[in-house]
This record gives sequence, structure tokens and C-alpha cells, in this order.
Amino acid sequence: MSLQRDTLFIIKAPFEDPELDGTWFCTSCATCEGMLLANPHWPSHIDVKRTAYPRPRSEVIALIGADNQSLPVLVLADGSKPPAGAKEYEGRYFLDEPKPIARYLSATYGGAGPHP
Repeated sequence: MSLQRDTLFIIKAPFEDPELDGTWFCTSCATCEGMLLANPHWPSHIDVKRTAYPRPRSEVIALIGADNQSLPVLVLADGSKPPAGAKEYEGRYFLDEPKPIARYLSATYGGAGPHP
């Protein structure tokens, strides 16, 4: 599967977890939503996919495997230079923590990054 643009997968909020009462949001995904608000130009450079909570997450699995479907995740476009600390699945690189995602996006596309 070819990937032309860096693609950020986050859980669409709010969601229900059948194992718990109430409605929820993913705190790490909410951090990514905040990054997008602070950098409104990023979505013109990357694809942002807001995914339903339940697993399996077939679109993520197709790119980086079933063991890597936790969100948020930024899957790097084909041919992108992975930053230090990027994870790899069958030759495809990805970042799965908000701070490294923000550092990569701000370094690659400009804008505000996370405060150290």
C-alpha cells in the first residue's frame, strides 16, 4: 500500500468503551487535536484520519500491522526520512507518541512544537 503523505490517525471523540460506563476521549489524541489547532496549516500538508475507537483498526493495520494499532500514530509517507526514535514495520516508519509526532511535524512543516 502506497502512502503519498504523512498520515496522522487519531481516535474520534467522544467515544464509548463497551467495557466502561460513560463517554470518553483519548488524552493523547486530544493532545494531537491541540497540535492541529495551534498549527492550522499542518492539515494542508498531511492527512488526518479520525478513527472510531473499536479495534480492529483495519486502515492502520494495513499500514503498520496489528501490533501497532494503538492511537495516536503518525505514519510517515513513502520516502520520508524517519527521525531518530521512529519505529519501523516492514520498511514503513511511524511515530506513536504525541511529543515526537509534534517535533517531527514542526520540523518538517514549520509551526509550533512542544515546549521542552
